[in-house]
Amino acid sequence: MNTSVLFVLAFAAVCNTGLGFKPIGRCSSSNGMSDSVRQAFLDKHNELRSKVARGLERDGAGGYAPKASKMLKMVYDCDIENSAMKNAQQCVFEHSDLDDLGENIFMTSVLKYDKHKAAKEAAESWWSELQEYGVGKSNKFTDRAQQAGHYTQMAWETSYKLGCAVQHCSDMTYIRRLGNWMDELIYSTGEPCSECTGQCIEGEGLCIVA
Repeated sequence: MNTSVLFVLAFAAVCNTGLGFKPIGRCSSSNGMSDSVRQAFLDKHNELRSKVARGLERDGAGGYAPKASKMLKMVYDCDIENSAMKNAQQCVFEHSDLDDLGENIFMTSVLKYDKHKAAKEAAESWWSELQEYGVGKSNKFTDRAQQAGHYTQMAWETSYKLGCAVQHCSDMTYIRRLGNWMDELIYSTGEPCSECTGQCIEGEGLCIVA
């Protein structure tokens, strides 16, 4: 049987702030993940969210994706990682039952895959859907935008907590998304940070959750 390496990224929206928060440094050291890998996944996601927030990303539907007025800077959450790991370890070809989390996946058949490299390649693979399929000027999650569903999950304004897991599995496909609500804005448009409710990181165009 062929085997693959499954990378599961789970996302939580801002509405889950009341559930608590366990950042990098407090995560398990016995599940195959390391703080440097966690940071690599987090940094790449924030790098890409920063680019779209500043209007630097091309949209396959034409022109550039609009700037974001209150794009949140992502943080890493160990509890979300635990949820991602639990589901990744099942290696089952079906959606998980995480009603309050969304998931993206990246899979490779290279068994000795460097996790730091995966952090970059997985995120860029999902993000490339913006240029490949496009979203359009409405910046809404429409029937067309579903083709770019991995991108829209990453760029969804209120999805700001991130946890990831890596698992060796038999050949499979695994995907679940939260935040991709039909006909809803992917993010609020406007000058970067112009609608932040808390601190703004001006050079990145990202808002810190108040």
